[in-house]
Amino acid sequence: MPCFPVYEFHDITVHNFLQVAAELRKFDVTRWNLMVIPFSENYDENFSVQLLEWKKEGHALHLHGYKHKANLSLKRSLQGRLALGLTNSEAEFAGLSKNDLRMLLGKALQAWQKLNAGEARGFAAPAWYGSKALFNLCKEFGFENYSSRFIVWNKDKGAKLSIPFSTAGLPKFAIPFVNFCEKIYLKIYGIFSFLPMPRIVKHP
Repeated sequence: MPCFPVYEFHDITVHNFLQVAAELRKFDVTRWNLMVIPFSENYDENFSVQLLEWKKEGHALHLHGYKHKANLSLKRSLQGRLALGLTNSEAEFAGLSKNDLRMLLGKALQAWQKLNAGEARGFAAPAWYGSKALFNLCKEFGFENYSSRFIVWNKDKGAKLSIPFSTAGLPKFAIPFVNFCEKIYLKIYGIFSFLPMPRIVKHP
């Protein structure tokens, strides 16, 4: 039998964590991968307390970029510039050189340390726009998990194909179709173990 779907909640910040906590209580799910944006102008102890509480409840905290907003002064490849256009400049790691990736990832980790929430279990680039160089850096920095749009990697289990179901950024008329596809896929996935693992992805 296939394993259960993975549940992810993205874009958690110091500004919306109370809203996220309320949303999580609505779902009958025992474990979420919580994608946390670490940057904050001002430290909020309540945010750190909530992150630690989520860990105690069994949820896994993942680093989700630095600011989730690109530094437009950094030089990017054509692919990276296109990614910024598609994501309203949220794909902050897209198209960067290895040196700039290392610098930005370092800033993200420094911001994470200020949260006093222990180690991050994994890394997910904002809007899932990463690269092989970013993936290798994350392994070098010691992350246990890394997720892109269609691949999830674990240092012990390796890489697996996965299907994310998310309605973020979609027009309202498309949301019922995505939700319908999600329900159908979950039913099929419960029967056929060879199918790619589904990820249920929520945003604030």
